[in-house]
Amino acid sequence: MFTTAKLMKKTKEKEHYLKEIYRLEANGQSISVSGLSSVFGISKSSVSNMVKKLVAMELLNSAPYKAIELTLEGRELARSIVAKHRLIELFLVEVMGFDPENVHEIAEEIEHIDSPPFFRKVKQMLGQRDIDPHGSPIPDVNF
Repeated sequence: MFTTAKLMKKTKEKEHYLKEIYRLEANGQSISVSGLSSVFGISKSSVSNMVKKLVAMELLNSAPYKAIELTLEGRELARSIVAKHRLIELFLVEVMGFDPENVHEIAEEIEHIDSPPFFRKVKQMLGQRDIDPHGSPIPDVNF
């Protein structure tokens, strides 16, 4: 039986993969198990296992000798996670007065919250701004 903490950890891990693959795709990079293994600093077999899970969830496409790609559903989920992360970073800097260099870890935790009303309110409070405090675009997502 899974505990809530274990389930949440697995969800965070999956979302972390999606977010990283989204970032790599946005930079025009080809995504492979080896490449992800290097990025995450973990074994290729661990990456391969997670990729298989994400393919089974229809969030990734993967085939031998082909690049790993986000499916349409995977890309939308990844965009949402990235938007949440960047909105939270902006909120922490603009509203709460945090230093931009100290907001990443907090945003890493908050981005996994499943509360569209919360993120709509954050977006509204920020006046629909579209650039995070580090200069990265905030994807336009309807929470």
